[in-house]
Amino acid sequence: MAIDQNGLNSILANLTPKNNAAVLREQRANLMRKLQTAADRSENGMPSTEDTKRDIKELAAVDQEIAQEVYDETSHRLEEQRLEQEAACAKKERDRERALAKHEHLLESRSMSKLLSASSKVGQPDVVSFGTFNDGSQGDNSYTSGVDRDLQESIQYGIAAAEVAVRRKNAESKAQIKESSEKCQIERKQKAKHVNISV
Repeated sequence: MAIDQNGLNSILANLTPKNNAAVLREQRANLMRKLQTAADRSENGMPSTEDTKRDIKELAAVDQEIAQEVYDETSHRLEEQRLEQEAACAKKERDRERALAKHEHLLESRSMSKLLSASSKVGQPDVVSFGTFNDGSQGDNSYTSGVDRDLQESIQYGIAAAEVAVRRKNAESKAQIKESSEKCQIERKQKAKHVNISV
């Protein structure tokens, strides 16, 4: 049995499912053809029938469904874009938090190593090679021993670690506040997510 191109197209159309938007557009095109035929008949003197009125109402309903379909598709796409942007921002924030935590850990470790270095030098005699003058010049009599220098550096590293910890905790609290406010906004939007489309 030979099949021409039109027959093949109709078989393929029956076998492949169409999405709702394509079905609605096809239905709209059919209704427009019917209404055009009715308009041509009325120009030739034939009166309008009840079928024409029914077709107009059906066309309005189909247009409304198409508009709703377009709205749903657009809002779904925009929601996906928003979620992708939020995921990218969240990843960036997590990376930043990890970097701050690592920096804080390194500063704390350095502070502890200086403190241990100072404690190991406590029992040793104070030799000139262990200390330096505060301003690096030979004229100043304020001498800093190796123990004092290590203690000062340990304190400085500890303060720097505490400052990094404060920055990290502030960033975490801001992120939590932002996340909770976004959840509230999403819940409000979902409650008020009704669209009236009139044609």
